[in-house]
Amino acid sequence: MGSKRRWIILLSLILVFSMFGLTGCVTDTGTLEPDDGIEIVEQTYTAALFFSNEEYVMVGDESLEKYLVSESEFAAMPGDAYFEAVELLRTPPEEGYGTSLTDKIKFNDIYMAGDTVYVDLDSNGLSGSSLEETYLIGQVVNTLMNTFAEVQQVQFLIDGDVPDSLMGHIDAASPFTKDAFEE
Repeated sequence: MGSKRRWIILLSLILVFSMFGLTGCVTDTGTLEPDDGIEIVEQTYTAALFFSNEEYVMVGDESLEKYLVSESEFAAMPGDAYFEAVELLRTPPEEGYGTSLTDKIKFNDIYMAGDTVYVDLDSNGLSGSSLEETYLIGQVVNTLMNTFAEVQQVQFLIDGDVPDSLMGHIDAASPFTKDAFEE
């Protein structure tokens, strides 16, 4: 009987120690927490910023370039880089460069899922001519796709929903690709 009792005690101890050994085991969610020991740092990016050519807009001469490109370096946390690049479009670098990203255009969010960047615009103040809408879309799409190699398409949203159009002139129900406005 004593041998049986020792086996029960031994098995009980093994069970108890096994339970202590398993505590703290969790499934990794893939998110980094401050205690993970990995520091997330800002990275430096070089953005290819697309601006409207003000001379083309004024005279409509088809021999002129529709967009003027300016390169700009910026630092951002990896998850914020798309937003930061688009925000750079608000300030033209020099005379002759124009932008459709006025103060009335507000972004709710800009994020990537798969190979698509989603640009979520606030519906307030989102109005303009077909030319303004064309340049808004063109500036954002060309900048994102020419700055970040992983971006294959850009889907616009308004307040989180896929719109028929941003300002009532251009179909925005499907994602835009790099060649969206090339002729």
